Amino acid sequence: MAIAVSSTTDASPLSAAERALVRWLRLFALLFALGALGFLFRPDDTVRNLDWVGSLLGLPTMPPSPVPVASDFWLALAVANMATITACAWLAAGDVKGRRALVYPIVVSKLASSSTALLLFVQWSRALPLLTIALIDLPIAVILLRALRRARPAA
Repeated sequence: MAIAVSSTTDASPLSAAERALVRWLRLFALLFALGALGFLFRPDDTVRNLDWVGSLLGLPTMPPSPVPVASDFWLALAVANMATITACAWLAAGDVKGRRALVYPIVVSKLASSSTALLLFVQWSRALPLLTIALIDLPIAVILLRALRRARPAA
């Protein structure tokens, strides 16, 4: 007789809310992966393009620099963060019942980045690239929190 050596996960079918959470997580995993690659290979172009749109809206642009600046140090950490939340989203989507806790680091990351960006926007430069971070990351956090609440496990 065979004996299971590992715990089995809940094999019950996913609820509609859990399926929606899976779809959000897969979409965000793809977007986070693309974002990590964009940040890694074209960080200046990303800011330059956002600055261009911001200038059309009458917002100030980020100060240009012909040499590496202190913020370039943080680029490695930003790419690592995007890679980490990509992995969290992808792994959580693979088993939303057993790995739902992996969604919380994504939410924390998005809340931290949006609040930091808003602080920098208000206190440092009202440039569109900073506002864009908040306009993208805060809704992601809200969407995931709502999806998590809707897909709450049955008691």
